[in-house]
Amino acid sequence: MPRFSIITPVFDPPIKAFDACARSVFRQSYSDWEWILVDDGSTDREVLDYLRRLDDPRVRVRTRHQNGGIVEASNDALNLASGEFIVLLDHDDLLANNALKRVDEVLSENPRIDYLYSDEDKVDDEGRFFDPFRKPAWSPERLRSQNYCCHLSVIRAELMRELGGFRTGYDGSQDFDLILRITERAQEIAHVPEILYHWRVVPGSTAGDAGAKPYAIEAARRAVSEHLDRLGIDADVTVTPDLYLKSTRRLSRCPLVSIIIPTCGSRKRVWGREAVLVETAVASIIQRSTYENYEIVIVYDDPLTPDDVIDRLRHIAGDRLRLVPYRKSFNFSEKCNLGVVSSSGEYVVLLNDDTSIQSPGWIEGLICYFVEPDVGMVGPKLLLEDGRIQSAGHFNKEGPNNVAFGHHADDRGPFSVLQIAAERSGLTMACTAIPRRIYNHVGGLSPEYPRAFNDVDFGNKLWLLGYRMIWNPHVVIHHFESATRNPSVSPKEIHRMWERWGYMVNGRDPFLPWFSSAIHGIDHDSIS
Repeated sequence: MPRFSIITPVFDPPIKAFDACARSVFRQSYSDWEWILVDDGSTDREVLDYLRRLDDPRVRVRTRHQNGGIVEASNDALNLASGEFIVLLDHDDLLANNALKRVDEVLSENPRIDYLYSDEDKVDDEGRFFDPFRKPAWSPERLRSQNYCCHLSVIRAELMRELGGFRTGYDGSQDFDLILRITERAQEIAHVPEILYHWRVVPGSTAGDAGAKPYAIEAARRAVSEHLDRLGIDADVTVTPDLYLKSTRRLSRCPLVSIIIPTCGSRKRVWGREAVLVETAVASIIQRSTYENYEIVIVYDDPLTPDDVIDRLRHIAGDRLRLVPYRKSFNFSEKCNLGVVSSSGEYVVLLNDDTSIQSPGWIEGLICYFVEPDVGMVGPKLLLEDGRIQSAGHFNKEGPNNVAFGHHADDRGPFSVLQIAAERSGLTMACTAIPRRIYNHVGGLSPEYPRAFNDVDFGNKLWLLGYRMIWNPHVVIHHFESATRNPSVSPKEIHRMWERWGYMVNGRDPFLPWFSSAIHGIDHDSIS
C-alpha cells in the first residue's frame, strides 16, 4: 500500500499543461506514491496518446467511454486508489518538487492528522508563478466564506471513503463540499505554510475568474448551507457581489446581553459638533439596535463624571440603564471587571464610550457565533471618524498590531480578507462580545494592564485555552480613538506584555501570515 494516491480526473486538458502536470508528479523527491488518472471521455487524440505513453509502474489509467463529469471521474479514481492518503491534483496544475516529501514529514509527526492543506500560488502558460496565497492556520469560519484550503489538499483515504467520496450535484465545487464534510469529522487538521501547489490560470478557469462557472458558485453556496445545517447552525447563506459567501446566522433565542461602558463623561468635537462621548454612544445603542433584550451598565468615575451627564444618561437609556460608581485611580481592566460583576447578562459586550453604533443588527451579529462553544470572543469592524478602518482585528508581527489601520472601509484586502468573517489572533476591546462563562473562565481582564495591552493579554489567554476569536466585518462601529484620555503607554506595561507574551506576538501570525503590508502599530486607547 503506497503512502499517497494522487488522483486526477482528465478531460481534454491543453497538452502542454498536461505534460507539465505529469512532469511535476515524476519529479517528486518522495517516491512512495501512485498516480491514478481517469480519462472522462477526452476527445483530443493527443491527450489519449499521452495517457497511453505513461510508462511507469506507479501510474494507473482508466478510460471512461462516456463523459460523466468531474464527480464521477474523481470517484472512479478514488475507487482505484490503494494509498493511505488521497492527494487531489487537477490535470493542468503542478506539484512543487518537494510537495509529497513535506506532506509526509508533517503527517509522520502527528498520526492523528486526517486532513492537510498547503499554501499555493498560480502559474500561467509561460510557466511563471504569481499571486502567492499564504494561508491561515485552520480557520473554520473563513472556510464557510471561501474555499481557502483548496490546493494542496491531502485526505486520509479511509475517512474519505467513509463519507462517500465526492457527491453528485456539486460539480465545480465538489472539492469544497468534500473538504467541509472531511473537516467536520477529522481528528486533526494541519496546514503546511509552504507553497506546494501551483494552480494553472487558463481561459475559462476559476483560477483566473471566480465567476467563470456560475454553477460552481451555486454548488458552493449549497455546500456551505448544508454544512451549517449539519452543525446545527441556523443561517442564510448568500453569494456577495464579490463572489464569496456570506452566512447570516439566525438566533434561536434572545438572552440578556450586558453592554459594559466605562466612562468619565469626557467631551470632544465629533463630526463637527461638541459632544459628550458616552451620551453619543448610548444614544446610538438605543436608536439603532434591533436586538431588544439588553441592559447598559455604565461604570463611571466618581466624582469626575459630571452629575448632568448622569442625569442625561438616565433620560436617554431609561430602564435599561444600570449605574456603577468607580472611586479608584484609573484602571480600565478593573472598571470592566466591575461592570461585568454588576451586570446580569448571559453575554457581555465591552464597549468604549468613544464609539457610535452604525449597524442596527450589531448585537445579533456579535453573539450569533456563540452557538459554537469554542468561540470565545467576537468583534466588529471599527472605523475612524473619517470612515477609514481603525481595526480589523489584531495581527502579530514584532508585537501586536491593528489590521488594516487607515484602509478604506470598503477595501477588500488580499483574497477578500477584509470582507470575510474569520478567526483572528486577537480583537480590540473597543468593542468585543464575550460569553459570561468564558469571561469568568479566563478570569476577566488583568488589572496588571490598567491602560494598554489588556485585550492582548485576554485574547492570548483565550487562545491558550482553545477558544476561537472571530472578527465580523458585517458589523460596523465608529471608534473615535484616543478621544477619552492620553493614549500613552507606560514602559512598565510594555515590559510586562513582552515578558509575558513576547513568544506569541513576535512570530508568524497564524491567521494573517502575509498581511505585513497592511498593518499598523496597535492603538493603545482602543485596547484599554
